[in-house]
Amino acid sequence: MSSLCFNKTGILFASWIILAFITGCDGSKSQSGVEGNINFKGSPLDQGTIQFFPESGGAPVGSSLIANGKYTIPKSPGIAPGKYRIVISSGDTKAPPAEAMPGQSGPPAKERIPAEYNSGSLKNPVIREVGSGINQIDFDIS
Repeated sequence: MSSLCFNKTGILFASWIILAFITGCDGSKSQSGVEGNINFKGSPLDQGTIQFFPESGGAPVGSSLIANGKYTIPKSPGIAPGKYRIVISSGDTKAPPAEAMPGQSGPPAKERIPAEYNSGSLKNPVIREVGSGINQIDFDIS
């Protein structure tokens, strides 16, 4: 009879562990989403990328493609609340492509976003704070 009790307890414990794993006991519920509009020279930015780097340094923790002036980082997987260095990049699609050696891709398109917004700007970075929930963070770039 006692072995039956042990089995019920073991099953209950295993069920609790599985439930905790499925529902995100790891703290992922505290992740935040970020969305926004990006205007470039008065119009929605047609294409590009946005990345969120921890203010203290390190690899990006969130990124999104920009299309028609909009970007979205969903709450899942999302990013943790905090301060982030923002990097916005968009190559000039109207510039003629650079010549490349046969079998190689050419150099990247010329960056059209000012240095203060892209990866070339570590001296005076653009910093934004992400709070809990869904955040609306917009940019007007001239």
